[in-house]
Amino acid sequence: MNLLVSLAVSITVLVIGWVYVAIGIPSLDLVVWAGVIGWGSFYAAGGGLDGLKKALAGNLSGAIWAFLALLLFGLVGGGNILVLAVIVGVAAGLMVLQANIPLFGFIPGAFFGAATWFGANGGSALTTKAGMILVSLVIGAALGYVSEAIGKKMAKA
Repeated sequence: MNLLVSLAVSITVLVIGWVYVAIGIPSLDLVVWAGVIGWGSFYAAGGGLDGLKKALAGNLSGAIWAFLALLLFGLVGGGNILVLAVIVGVAAGLMVLQANIPLFGFIPGAFFGAATWFGANGGSALTTKAGMILVSLVIGAALGYVSEAIGKKMAKA
């Protein structure tokens, strides 16, 4: 079996499991699409252990930058949209600058993480529900790693 077919099979099976657990057990507060972002980030970062590290570092740092931007806005923004825009813009610039550190060199991963935080309404408080956004990103990246490993083993068989 060629690698793409093997990856398609492993990803199909794992996505079925991910969606079933994330939606089927709502008390877990998992965010299905955040997991998919983490998964895609793994592959976009090149796969393998290096891709896993880059995806995790990028996604999690981006989510943290988004959290910090919203926290700062809550402290000083007074509801002013221009202030929000400036704070988020500065956070975006910092996400790019952190790429000087090799582990954080996958700039799209940081933007994916920030977008996920904003899109999943992570907000400016560290609640359990907000934390599950981060957990979902991590699970997704880990499932990417597992799906690649299974796909490669299937392709060799």
